[in-house]
Amino acid sequence: MQILWISHFLLFPETGYGGLQRSRNLLKVLSKYHDIHLVCYYRNNDKIFVPDIKLAEKDLKNYCKNVYIIPHELSNTQKAFRMLKSVVTRTPYSAYIYRSSQLLKESLKLISDKSIDLMHSDTIGMIEPIIDNISIIKVLTHHDIESHKMHRRYENEENLLKRIFFLQEYMALRRYEKKYCVMYDSNIAVSDMDKNRLQEIDKRIKINVIQNGVDCEYFTYYPRDEMSRELIFIGALDYYPNAKAMLYFCDKIWPILKRKYPELRLTIIGKNPPAQLRSLGQDGNDINILGYVEDIRPHMKRATIFICPIMEGGGTRIKILDAFSQGIPVVSTIVGAEGLDLQKGKHILLADTVTEFVDRVSDLLENEELSKSMSLCAREFVEQNYSYNIIGKKMATVYNEMVEKT
Repeated sequence: MQILWISHFLLFPETGYGGLQRSRNLLKVLSKYHDIHLVCYYRNNDKIFVPDIKLAEKDLKNYCKNVYIIPHELSNTQKAFRMLKSVVTRTPYSAYIYRSSQLLKESLKLISDKSIDLMHSDTIGMIEPIIDNISIIKVLTHHDIESHKMHRRYENEENLLKRIFFLQEYMALRRYEKKYCVMYDSNIAVSDMDKNRLQEIDKRIKINVIQNGVDCEYFTYYPRDEMSRELIFIGALDYYPNAKAMLYFCDKIWPILKRKYPELRLTIIGKNPPAQLRSLGQDGNDINILGYVEDIRPHMKRATIFICPIMEGGGTRIKILDAFSQGIPVVSTIVGAEGLDLQKGKHILLADTVTEFVDRVSDLLENEELSKSMSLCAREFVEQNYSYNIIGKKMATVYNEMVEKT
């Protein structure tokens, strides 16, 4: 099968934020069964971590028959104009931010040669302007349900002007999803929960669930050091839910834990941490803000507990699956762990208040048997259910069945 894969970010390097990990690993598995023609953006943020685009192109050609990398640079002025345009036209800002005439032109050119069997769009907002001109099978991935995520942000925002904007963006996204999702032959959701959210928008939307996964060969199991006393969080810190979660944790939860366990340390890893968070790592309070690191595994090996105090966003947290794969016990909010079929107390500990979070971290620090048991159960859980080899084969099967029906 010939698959045109359209991505809103560069699928390189090997590790990165959750959406990149998912797309890159699924693409790698799919390439074992089908020919992939990749069209992707090279954005301002990508240049920070991949200054030499030739390295990315060389790597991606190991998995793709063709690779088309399109520069997508937006100045702050352009972003502000598109935001204003979204308010005036009642079209989602995210639809404008991913819009590129060059990407649309290149995609139509590839589709028009009649050899492509299926088009995979890796997020909503990229190819809808030309969707009526695409007669092949069309698939849309939802890393989370954008309107639902925006509604959560609206509910949690305290600034009145931002709250008004987020409400407007939520309503625009909801209309956009209702209009366009029905035009795709399949919408890929990452969990049954997100599938239900899509069906609430319009029951006519065709949906397949392809879960998030983990590279169990890259993130190998590593027994915890019984003497270690280190909490860790890993996630892109220019992603609002992650940054807000860690600011909340450092402000409300960390001081209590530090008084209770003076030897405890906290490591926070993720690209582009906001200034307010960076300043916390300069106060001599055993908070280490590392920013982006090329290989997170050495840091994960040292950690005692992975924390996920996220209250917003959507989809499922690939960061939790990565921690499970490496045998790190996880304490998370309910929102942070949603969409994963986990057993509380066996695979994960859940906490939604300051007191609960302190208690659950304390449970793991003071109960070595609980920590070991969760570590082993979590690794077994991802091996059996969330390995990308399993998830990727499932996606390949879904695509095969769709093509066979046409």
